[in-house]
Amino acid sequence: MRIQGNTTAGKLLDSSKASLLNNLKTGDVLQGTVKQLYPNHKAAIQMQGNQLIAQLEASLSVGGKYFFQVTSNEGKMPELKVMTGEQQNGKQLIGNLLQQLGIKETGLSSQMVSMLVREQIPMQRRDLLQAIQYIQNNKIAVRQAQPILMQLMKLRISVTAASFQAVQAYQNGDLGESLAVLQRSLSPGQQPMLQANLEHVLKGFISEESAVRAVLTADIQQEKPVLFPLLQRLGLVSKALNKQGWMNTLQQWGQLVPRNQAAAPFTVSFEGMKKQIKSILANQQLLITEANTAQRSTVPVQDRPNLAAQLQQYFTNHVKADQGAARQAVEALSEPKNYQVLERFMNILEFSNEKALKIVLTADAKQTKPTLFPLLQDLGFVSKALDKQSWANALQQWNPPGVQNQGTVTPPFTVSFEEAREQLQSILGNKMQLMTEVKALHGAIMQGTDPSLHPKANLAAQFPHYFSSHNKITQGNAETVLPLLEALMEPKSYQALERLMNIWTASNENISNNPKEQFLHQLQWVLRDAGLNAESSLKTEDASSMQMKHLLLEMLQNNSGGAGRENAQQLVHFLNGMQLNNIHDSNYFVQANIQIPSQKLGLSKDIDLHFEGKKTADGNIDPEYCRIIFDLQLQSMKETIIDLHVQKKALSITIYNDQSTTPVLIDKFRPNLQKALEQINYQIASIVCKPYTEADRQQHQPGRKADEMAGQGKVDFRV
Repeated sequence: MRIQGNTTAGKLLDSSKASLLNNLKTGDVLQGTVKQLYPNHKAAIQMQGNQLIAQLEASLSVGGKYFFQVTSNEGKMPELKVMTGEQQNGKQLIGNLLQQLGIKETGLSSQMVSMLVREQIPMQRRDLLQAIQYIQNNKIAVRQAQPILMQLMKLRISVTAASFQAVQAYQNGDLGESLAVLQRSLSPGQQPMLQANLEHVLKGFISEESAVRAVLTADIQQEKPVLFPLLQRLGLVSKALNKQGWMNTLQQWGQLVPRNQAAAPFTVSFEGMKKQIKSILANQQLLITEANTAQRSTVPVQDRPNLAAQLQQYFTNHVKADQGAARQAVEALSEPKNYQVLERFMNILEFSNEKALKIVLTADAKQTKPTLFPLLQDLGFVSKALDKQSWANALQQWNPPGVQNQGTVTPPFTVSFEEAREQLQSILGNKMQLMTEVKALHGAIMQGTDPSLHPKANLAAQFPHYFSSHNKITQGNAETVLPLLEALMEPKSYQALERLMNIWTASNENISNNPKEQFLHQLQWVLRDAGLNAESSLKTEDASSMQMKHLLLEMLQNNSGGAGRENAQQLVHFLNGMQLNNIHDSNYFVQANIQIPSQKLGLSKDIDLHFEGKKTADGNIDPEYCRIIFDLQLQSMKETIIDLHVQKKALSITIYNDQSTTPVLIDKFRPNLQKALEQINYQIASIVCKPYTEADRQQHQPGRKADEMAGQGKVDFRV
């Protein structure tokens, strides 16, 4: 259920929405009540929950209800025309309006106008006729159609079968459940890329390796793979492989190996190693200083306390150290670049399991010049009795426990797993510079001019084996370079890589211990990968795009039958409805309604989020004035609404919840929240806890009294 459909949350939205009066269009009809008359032909009129002062050019009576039509919305004073005379009987008033609009008065047409008046929605003759016609043609009960038609008319969207089905699916469904239903209805092997994306957003992958393997396997099973030829052109996959060869490589990469009880191949426990590396990184500058001075053998033990704390086996007073081993440790700790290696390694340790660590260490051991293996030896984490082959054998025998036995982990790339990720991220980070250099270089080669005259610093940094200073581009090697240039010229290549990296970096080993990152990844998926902008991107993206909506449309175009097709069509309707309801923009405000799938976050209901922001004079969102409402269903706290106002970087937070323990939790976490906000230059103005049901009683806050407004001589409309 959408946040607008939740009665409790809906009351909060009604109390804060920017007045629809700001968005009136010529031809709009709406009802108003005359509240008071003033001198100089002015009157206070109640309209859409607002009281406005009107300059009268028609005779109106206090207490009278009238229908007004906008005849002009230009200039400082919009003009309203009185459509109906004063009527106390609502039925007569509606009948009079229908006559003025040239619409036949029937039970259905009268009922539609009554609903629009009750919801305070401006109506246009064309929209009213469309709605009436749609109900008649499809023989739908008015009560069933009412909330859908009201929303379409509020959004000023034409009533068609497509728009009706979209809003109906959005109002009656949940994104997470729709995705889960589709996943359950797909048979094994059916729509592999779609299944990989569903797995990503609903559950996540246990490790980076499993995420990448799933995406690459799904890609190669398509009729026209996108990633396989692209990775070949980038030099990350051997050009000697054909489609079947690549498929076999991926299959071997994922084969399981027999489980055994081999111990971790370290000299310390897994947790002990994490703790020590974290300590080394925290004391980096002190260790570099001591390590540089400790290379002089005359430095006494007491002058190197940090080294002694980190490496007691070498540097405590009562230990007679192996001088050769100690010297190697000192040399390792004196090199700043080694701390960068350890930092990357720590990132993997911090957010992964031992199975993922085996992946990284195995990839490192297979390099011509391993980085981690000798460094871990120097630091005492790996026995110095092992040579490179023995270390590789130890890793192969090591089968640490995990949620799933992932088996052997030889990466299918021409570089290590980590190097592939770093290079792809670097390519995406330098997209614009690369495209500029590539276009100039490609043009030079095709025209037969001198390629050396064109800058290629970014290309040389990304692909030194092609573009280093001593590798000149000639007619002989141009055939090798051109496929790479052609791949890097295409925007869709970067889009394909971005989709791969989105799933790669969002695997569970990276974010399972970080709820904030999980939430942001899910939010980014909705805004970026669900396909809310699919129509506009069809012109630029490949037909095999990994956006969810593209994959669904591709499935429907393939005429796949069964429950899977029906569920895919329903999900397309839902995404269309989400797109229609997503953003509402006016001259003064922007509103956004977002639903975030909950399964991956461990919630029983999707997160509904409503955002309202004030716009600055140049049309941008003002970061100092906004409102965010979260509608949540939490495991312990149950139904919860968080209403957050931001004004001049001060946050006023109201939490609606019926649990007796909630105020205690608020007091407990308030200091942490305050500290975190201060780091980004925000502060807490107030945090209030109220019963969940109290949100129902939040009413629209009326503006200043009409006489106060009249006293200031303000005129909003001319009637």
